[in-house]
Amino acid sequence: MSWMPRLAAALTAAAALVLSAPAAAPAAAAPVPQAALAASVVADVDDFSFDSFDADYYLVRGAAGRPLLYTTETLVAAFPDFDQNKGIVRRLPRTGSGIDLDPWVISVTGADGAFIPWWIEEDDEWVYVLTGTDDYVHGRQTYVISYVMSDVVLRYPDAGADEFYWDTVGTDHAQPFARVTARVHVAPDATERLLPGRAFCYVGEAGSTDRCTIDEQRTAAALPPEVRDWAAAAGADWAADASAEVSTVVFTATETDLGPDENITVAVGFEQGTFAALSAPPPPPYPWWEWIVPVIALAFGIIGLPIVLVLRAFLKRNPDRSPVIVQYSPPEDESPTLSAGVLGVPSRALAAHVVDLAVRDIIELRASGAREVADDFDVVLVTRAGLDPDDRRVVDTLFGRKAEPGATMRLGAFARKPPGRAVTYVRRIDEATVQRGYRVKRPSWIGGVKSMLQFGGLLVAILLLFTGQPEVLADLGTAGDVLYVLAAVAGFGTFIVLPFVRLPETTLTLAGGMHRTYLEGIRDYLALAEEDRLRAAQSPRTADLVSAGRRPFGDAPNEPGAAVVNLYERLLPYAVLFGMEDEWVRVIRQAQPAVAVTSHVLLFQALESSSLMDASSAAGRLAATPVSSGSSGSSSGSSFSSSWSSSGGSSGGGFSGGGGGGGGIGGR
Repeated sequence: MSWMPRLAAALTAAAALVLSAPAAAPAAAAPVPQAALAASVVADVDDFSFDSFDADYYLVRGAAGRPLLYTTETLVAAFPDFDQNKGIVRRLPRTGSGIDLDPWVISVTGADGAFIPWWIEEDDEWVYVLTGTDDYVHGRQTYVISYVMSDVVLRYPDAGADEFYWDTVGTDHAQPFARVTARVHVAPDATERLLPGRAFCYVGEAGSTDRCTIDEQRTAAALPPEVRDWAAAAGADWAADASAEVSTVVFTATETDLGPDENITVAVGFEQGTFAALSAPPPPPYPWWEWIVPVIALAFGIIGLPIVLVLRAFLKRNPDRSPVIVQYSPPEDESPTLSAGVLGVPSRALAAHVVDLAVRDIIELRASGAREVADDFDVVLVTRAGLDPDDRRVVDTLFGRKAEPGATMRLGAFARKPPGRAVTYVRRIDEATVQRGYRVKRPSWIGGVKSMLQFGGLLVAILLLFTGQPEVLADLGTAGDVLYVLAAVAGFGTFIVLPFVRLPETTLTLAGGMHRTYLEGIRDYLALAEEDRLRAAQSPRTADLVSAGRRPFGDAPNEPGAAVVNLYERLLPYAVLFGMEDEWVRVIRQAQPAVAVTSHVLLFQALESSSLMDASSAAGRLAATPVSSGSSGSSSGSSFSSSWSSSGGSSGGGFSGGGGGGGGIGGR
């Protein structure tokens, strides 16, 4: 992904422009010289270009057929007119495809052999040729670098040939080249063993398979004296006569307008045995982190969300494995508030319990206007007699602790701005179920797993961006680029998405599960067809619905049909918990003609208009709100290491940057 360093450089240059721009210029200020202005903006020693790069590669057979290479490179640099550069740095690889090339720099000169100071520095991978002094150079400067290498021809198993597979300018340079020319001179003792049609040229960034034109020409001429002397010293018999002309084959490839990191690679095939060619060893194993980090990032993205969803399902499971049996009466001694906590719907608790109190005539609803919105309804306290603790908590939430019978609560005002006591009531529902043994706190390890997945994904994604694309992915080409992007996106996506997956703070105990199973039986009853529902209501167990239980229901207990209506009304709070209040109100209305009088018409209208649910949901939303407690400069790893190819390029299947040689070029 060679665009990454260039993007970083562009952003850096833009920042430099912004930071260096004056805040204001006096009207009469003297004009700033153009060179000085440019110098204040551009400070990167790699910010120049090359007019040309001409390379002559002399390939000879040394003693015992060892493949040797004498290279002369002529580079014409175009430096800016201001003080920026003192010379160039040519980076030569120490190895190619795992074979030691043993580079040796012979000379560095200027145009027409002019003296240029130079020296070399080395590390484990490169030999650096540095030119110049502490004085700046400007304009066009010519550098002629001569060096020799050994074992430059390799035997690739897939090529069926001895192959010279060579990069020219390399795939790591920030400068564009107006023209690049490579000439491969094959020595006389190898020309007769060239394989026909096995010379190819590739151009572009690392991995590019775009082909370029390569010309073949047989010549008879005297080689440069320094090349002949070197060949003779290396054991080439044909070089013994310094004055004789020799027959060589020259392969020439020329391309213009090469951009940064673009390269020409040439590949020439010979019959096997032409050279004492070594076979490229298998590539070394990639560092463990190069493949494990992308794998972990992808794993976080692929399995992170499913794991959290499974944990959430685990927390929400019902530990009671008993079969669900249809239930047609409210649970004994468990209030709608407690049932809301067991079902995990605290935002519906207030509405359900208000309905329960209204059905039991502890409160009543009064209405005015069209009875379509919450502002049309008032809730009035009828009595405080016979209240259990949950009832008192709801009455205090609605009217206040000191409210007496006759106290009134405006439902519209309550929905618009629920009082603090209503929010506290909703928030304490989960805590109350824990205190009563229906729920327990969520195991701490579950929260730890979610945090590990969330922040682990962020960590590996940042690591991928800062270290750049691993070589193990870069070698996969486009597929590796896609995997790299997917791995980074997966890591960041895990960090962004998981916070939106909320885990329950508590989970049901067996007692809570048994109560939930009972409530699910009520839900099944609410969903029954009318015929099945009536059959259940007329069973022997429901013969005395009015007197059964601990509370009286209904206005006319002995009226025909009252038992069915009273049963339906008793289940209305649970219909609210399950979100079935509209359907259940219609059921009750259909059963009402058999009853002479009903006082719950306003309750039904408050439910049908969603006024009660609006007030309850408003408190639930507030309760769900948390309480406040007070440039990547990296680039592809393959761009900064010597190339390694496990297959050849003289069969037409090579790519730019796949050969030996090349290296990199920069300024100093």
